[in-house]
Amino acid sequence: MASELDRIGFLIHNPEMFNHYHAVWQHLPAGSVEIAVTGKTQQDIDTVIAASERRNLPWRDARELLARKERYNTLVSSFPQHYLRGADSPYLPKSIGRCNLRFMYANGKAGWNFQPWNQQYDSILCFGPYQAEHLEFCRNTLKVQMGYPRFDRFFNQPLDRIASLTALKLDPSRKTVVWLPTWSTLSSIELFAVAIARLQTHYNVIVKPHPITLTDEPARMRELERFNCVIREHIDNVELFQLADFLLCDYGGSAFGGIYTDRNVLLLDLPNAESDPLMGEDSSDIWLRKYMPHLTAQQAGRLEEMLDDEALWTAQRSVRASLSQYYFAPFYGYAGQVAALAIANAARSLAGRA
Repeated sequence: MASELDRIGFLIHNPEMFNHYHAVWQHLPAGSVEIAVTGKTQQDIDTVIAASERRNLPWRDARELLARKERYNTLVSSFPQHYLRGADSPYLPKSIGRCNLRFMYANGKAGWNFQPWNQQYDSILCFGPYQAEHLEFCRNTLKVQMGYPRFDRFFNQPLDRIASLTALKLDPSRKTVVWLPTWSTLSSIELFAVAIARLQTHYNVIVKPHPITLTDEPARMRELERFNCVIREHIDNVELFQLADFLLCDYGGSAFGGIYTDRNVLLLDLPNAESDPLMGEDSSDIWLRKYMPHLTAQQAGRLEEMLDDEALWTAQRSVRASLSQYYFAPFYGYAGQVAALAIANAARSLAGRA
């Protein structure tokens, strides 16, 4: 029988997850959080260990937890990774956590987010009504709507815009465009890099590639060499949302972050994206294009024209407000507290359901 650790474990495979969890950790009891480190490669593991130590967070290697047959009373993870090679191998969270919580870290890509493995979880912390509705097939799983914790700082800590843009060697007198391309088959980099680079004549343009693009997609990183400001580190994107007058997004969570923070969002289309396996049936990424402005690579010459269209962006405000009610619980600025309460009380809440 596994011995239980009296701490709340957070299973982390990528340093990007620290940005999602930070706003939650600060509301959990001091000394209650521990990182369970995993990763595809030893380099991934070393990177997560280094990030844990920079934040003075205790950590354990998930492989050692398995070997010692230890598990956390409560374990939080972003998805249920396998601890052996192969899709049929056991799920790691089930072996190192007694009470397992999934922490949703992005909207979009329904083909990924709503897979059957969600049923492995005892509870899922959702952004809002949309995710809770699409997880109804997990009949024995408690769904908790928490809002979007990583953006608490957006609402609570105003940014010195002039100082931040100056530090990035950009012009504070210009409007700022932030491009947040995803990775893999749905990335807009190849089709849109040239057209977006032209915006640098009249706008500040900041490009923040997906964390996996930074490490695993060198050809795409070379495409971005035409830009003056490319963020090449694992940073919290919240500051970029604060700087943005406009967000350019393709697929995945970034556009929904723009809705949550009430930024002007322009969507970039890829051909046949609706048939991509990551999309899934009725994916929110595709559905969003019924209501938000979007353009194809063939229309990329209209980019600056659309950014300059004040009427377009004025009309989008009410659309964003309506969409935000569907996609997010309205805990703007205190979603981390909501999530922390749900995590700290998870074992008790779930015991009451048994």
